[in-house]
Amino acid sequence: MSQIIVNMLWLRPGQVGGSETYAVQLLEALSENPEAPPIELVLTPATRRTHQFLDKAFEINEQQHLPGRASRIFKENKLFRQVDRERIVHHLGGTIPKRENSAQKVVTVYDVQYREYPQYFSAAKRRYLDIAIQRTLQQAETVCVISEFCADSLENHYGYPKEKCKVIPPAFNPSVAHQTRKPDAKPFLLYPAVTWPHKSHKFLIKLLEQVPDLQLILTGGKGPAHKQVARAIQRSPASDRITHLGQVDKQRLDSLYQQALCTVFPSQYEGFGQPIIEAMMRGCPVISSQCGALPETVGAGGITLPMNIDQWSETIRQIEEPDQRQLWVAAGHRRAADFSYKQTAEAQIAVYKELLSK
Repeated sequence: MSQIIVNMLWLRPGQVGGSETYAVQLLEALSENPEAPPIELVLTPATRRTHQFLDKAFEINEQQHLPGRASRIFKENKLFRQVDRERIVHHLGGTIPKRENSAQKVVTVYDVQYREYPQYFSAAKRRYLDIAIQRTLQQAETVCVISEFCADSLENHYGYPKEKCKVIPPAFNPSVAHQTRKPDAKPFLLYPAVTWPHKSHKFLIKLLEQVPDLQLILTGGKGPAHKQVARAIQRSPASDRITHLGQVDKQRLDSLYQQALCTVFPSQYEGFGQPIIEAMMRGCPVISSQCGALPETVGAGGITLPMNIDQWSETIRQIEEPDQRQLWVAAGHRRAADFSYKQTAEAQIAVYKELLSK
């Protein structure tokens, strides 16, 4: 019997954005670390089909539930209410089920965006999150966060002491084959992001109207703002230079990173911003907003700017200079070297071992 149970029922493949990337890469990092304790995953058939490596590395407890948050929460309460004190349940979805049990509880919190941008959330979801997150912070033996910014947010919004948080940064695999960007290729900007309202896709559409010799390639699933983004593209005089590819596989995304002039990331809010480090690892310069955790994530490896189209346009023109671009490629590689599967796995394993020793 595994000592660690990881709750993955919240994961809906292709629909939850960066939290899926974080969770899957954390599990992949744990699967490669010989110091990791035995782990049981509770997940849906869809997650099991999508991420087939999980079968080889972990004990699988497959559970199906009806669509919707209420059905998932009901299933979680039923499954986890009888887990005993000798085991640890790690809730990777940001909240702990309401029903009490004696198991030691670990939770990973990604952000509290709904407190910063309530206009992007329904009143019902805001009420649910307020209750669920406050209960979670009270019940959890250990709260894991993905950045110092997240720890600060929990203290600012809930009074949860930031020093009690364990920062478990996203896991990144540095073994990427680098291609050389073709100098004669049509230059394009890349934005890998689900069309959530806070991702500011419309800002990039306006930006492209000021840089008429560049293209914009968008990747990522369809979020709540997708229809508005699609309409904005259709109405833009730059529409013939904007392509939305939707979800692409890892190999295609790697190639796009390596061939792009730069990755642009004008998000209004991020708990971390994983595509930033993905781009840097693949030799793609990064320009991002100064919102949320992005300055922390970018560090000295890229450029952060206020949401001013003229400043973004001018900076892109600088990146077009080969010597300038190469400076930011090198800076990105140095920053990306701060992250690895090994580092993340060791940090998470330390959390488990500390609880198991009690």
